[in-house]
Amino acid sequence: MNDMLSTKNGFLIGLWILSTVLIIGLVFFGDLLFENSLLIVWGEIGVALFFLYETMVIILTDKKSKTLTGRQSINFFLGLKVGKIILSLLFIGVFVIAVNIELKRFVLVFVLLYLVYLLFDTFYLIHWEKKLKSKKTIEE
Repeated sequence: MNDMLSTKNGFLIGLWILSTVLIIGLVFFGDLLFENSLLIVWGEIGVALFFLYETMVIILTDKKSKTLTGRQSINFFLGLKVGKIILSLLFIGVFVIAVNIELKRFVLVFVLLYLVYLLFDTFYLIHWEKKLKSKKTIEE
């Protein structure tokens, strides 16, 4: 159990570091990406949105992993990922309605942010699964 807690804490720390680096990058290099500084703020809001969502995912997954079977855990996690896609599309929709400037550039940057978090999430899941398999092997 202590290994799983350290894995969860490591993910949350890594997520915080990733989000901080992305926000700092948007602050310093946002002018190169966008002509309008309002878009930098929207990018930072997107990073914060992903940070909060991924934090919620790890907390919920940790709580549910104790009660769900393997198949149920996979379905639960995939449901959370579908929720992330829907939330991302809603965020882009709100941006289109509220700001509606430099759409292609903003959507491209937002999709890149999405992919960065997806890669980070995938790396974490692979690491988590290895921990679970090694824990089961030790118990057997």
